[in-house]
Amino acid sequence: MAIIKLSRPDALGRRMGRIRVFYGWWVVSASAAIIFLTGGTFFYGFSALVKPLQTEFGWTRALIAGAFSLRTQSGGLASPVVGYLVDRVGSRRLLLVGIALVGAGFIFLSRVESVWAFYAAVMVIAVGMSATGGPVAMTTAAHWFERKRGRAMALLTTGAGASGVMVLVLATLIAAFGWREALLIVGIAQWVVCLPLALVVRHRPQEMGLLPDGEPPPLPQPEVERAGALADPDGVAPGSLPVEDSGLTIGEALRTRPFWLLALAMSLAGFGSTAIIVHQVAFVSEATGLSDEQAAVVAMMMPIVSLAGRLGFGWLADYREKRQVLAASYLLLGLGILLLATAQQPWQLLFFLAVFSPGWGGSLAVQPAFQAEYFGLRAFGALQGLTFTVSTLGSVAGPIFAGWVHDSTDTYRQAFVVLALASLAAAPAILMAGQPRRAVAIASR
Repeated sequence: MAIIKLSRPDALGRRMGRIRVFYGWWVVSASAAIIFLTGGTFFYGFSALVKPLQTEFGWTRALIAGAFSLRTQSGGLASPVVGYLVDRVGSRRLLLVGIALVGAGFIFLSRVESVWAFYAAVMVIAVGMSATGGPVAMTTAAHWFERKRGRAMALLTTGAGASGVMVLVLATLIAAFGWREALLIVGIAQWVVCLPLALVVRHRPQEMGLLPDGEPPPLPQPEVERAGALADPDGVAPGSLPVEDSGLTIGEALRTRPFWLLALAMSLAGFGSTAIIVHQVAFVSEATGLSDEQAAVVAMMMPIVSLAGRLGFGWLADYREKRQVLAASYLLLGLGILLLATAQQPWQLLFFLAVFSPGWGGSLAVQPAFQAEYFGLRAFGALQGLTFTVSTLGSVAGPIFAGWVHDSTDTYRQAFVVLALASLAAAPAILMAGQPRRAVAIASR
């Protein structure tokens, strides 16, 4: 087995070390903040753009939702490439490129005059978002934490959950300045806030002379040499680390049943959850009589309430079998969509938020921890990208399907019932994955 010695802590590492907080938490927090602004503004804020775009251009709901689905598809296609690159060039470089693209995409989007320019701007944002979240942030967190990986992923996804406030921020900016000026402001803010945050991120703890989870540092080099007799059967002495992470290669993982069951479950859940995110403002205002601004508050509350699920399910995943925790989150997600489909009064939305949001947030936190447990870290980024690509099929189809049903029937209710059933089916799919670690252990020998 090849060996790598820990690097000496750099200046930033020494400064952060004086604060007595493991640097991995700074990395996760910076990544969460980047996701908060780069991802949340478009992912959640898009629903605030549906009516303004329809009013100005006369586009159908299905056509507008198609742009969101295009973002999902473009991001899904880019994810394997981004995942491959993050395993090889590290996360900080990809974050800087991604942030630059997201900011430019928002500025481009603020100037569009045709549907083709609209779709092109969305594609630029999609590619940038692929490099600022998903495979990049989760791969980095997986390297910095092992025993506390579930909790680290939970903290990471709180950035996406808290970014639900961006739908209200964007709706407020649109009301005050118009949608074009609002998007211009958002694009510039991406560069001003997120580029400095990217400089905080380091790909692996070894780059700073640290070990995952903040474990005690290794012995000084003279002591390591004297401890040669204590080397393990593979010849690995204390103070050294394997160059390659254990786990499955891409080809090995693709030949396993758990990989495809995970991708299927993510696709089914994405079919339901993504459609709700895109159409919730329009549905809530039409079904319950709330104003667009009030409906935007409901949309904002959904990811905020999901923080309970992200933190709670993420914590639970460190102590219970991850496939069971993930299945439970999918059940809540599907039940929540059914509650929304039947809502006719504003107070009924409280039940939707209380059930759907924790389930949806929990699934996002537990999925990468599940992947690391089943397939290891050797190709974590690339596999994360591939699962996103496969699951994109559901995330693309959901918003278009719901928009088409609304255009045909003038209601979302029938579509939401179908979305709920698909999300519920994700639970038994993930339970069929079986026990983890067996394939990883074999591949690591």
